[in-house]
Amino acid sequence: MWASWNRKVRTLGVVLAAVLLLPALAGCEVVDKARMKLLGVTVANPDPETAEWVIREALLAAKDKDEERGWQRFQKVLHSQERTTNALKGWQQFGWPRMRRQVNLYLDDQDRFVLRDFRTMQNDGIDFFLENRERDLPTPCSVYLDFANNKLWRIKRCSL
Repeated sequence: MWASWNRKVRTLGVVLAAVLLLPALAGCEVVDKARMKLLGVTVANPDPETAEWVIREALLAAKDKDEERGWQRFQKVLHSQERTTNALKGWQQFGWPRMRRQVNLYLDDQDRFVLRDFRTMQNDGIDFFLENRERDLPTPCSVYLDFANNKLWRIKRCSL
C-alpha cells in the first residue's frame, strides 16, 4: 500500500516539475523528449519498415501462440549481424524465450506499446526504451539500419 502511495506522490512531483520547467526549456526536441519521458508515446500502427514497426513486429511475433511461426517471424526483423548461426542460437536459447514470457508486459490488449525514451546512436542506430508494466525503468531495444538488407531497420540488441 505504501509503495503504491509513494509511487503516486513521486509521479505527482514529476508532473509538477515538468509543468513548471517545460515552458522554460528551449527547443522543441527538448520539450518532446521531456514529454516522452513524462507521458510516453503510444505506438499503435507504425508505418511499415520504420524502427517502431520493427519493434512491434518482434513483439507480435513473441505473442504468437505458435512458437515456431513466431520464431520465423521474429528472425525476419533481426539485423543481418544477428542472423549468424551462433547469434541465432543465443537468441533462441535466451532472448526469444524471455521475450515470449514477458511480451504482455509491453503490449496492451490492442497490441500497442509505449516508448519512454530513445537515444540516437552514432552508428545508424536508435536505442528505444519501452514501458514495462512491472518495472519503474523502461526496457531497452536497439534498432539499427541493416546495410546488408537494403538499409532496413532491424533489431540488433533487445532486452524485452
